[in-house]
Amino acid sequence: MRNLLTSLVLQGSIVTTFRRAKALCAEADSFFAHLVKRSRQEDKAAARRVVINMLKQTLYTDEAGKKVLDEILPLWVQSEKMTGFVQALKLGPRKGDAAEAMVVRLLTE
Repeated sequence: MRNLLTSLVLQGSIVTTFRRAKALCAEADSFFAHLVKRSRQEDKAAARRVVINMLKQTLYTDEAGKKVLDEILPLWVQSEKMTGFVQALKLGPRKGDAAEAMVVRLLTE
């Protein structure tokens, strides 16, 4: 799941199977909700340290962590949003094995 989450952050959207997409949506929404909640704390320096620690524990690359910290998280902290950070859309059966494919993307607008 951490691989999919890291790829989702770096690329913005990924195509995967139905079961993985459902699990990724739940995991990503929970993860980003925790990050937003921690970022809204009174003590901004302590909140940043906690968020960086959470990013290092969850995401595999420093590049993904920097992208969340610098680009994605500030957009969500400013809004009043507490859930609904990812969206999953069905694409239909995949060629080859006919598995149900879905696209999962981050909602940054």
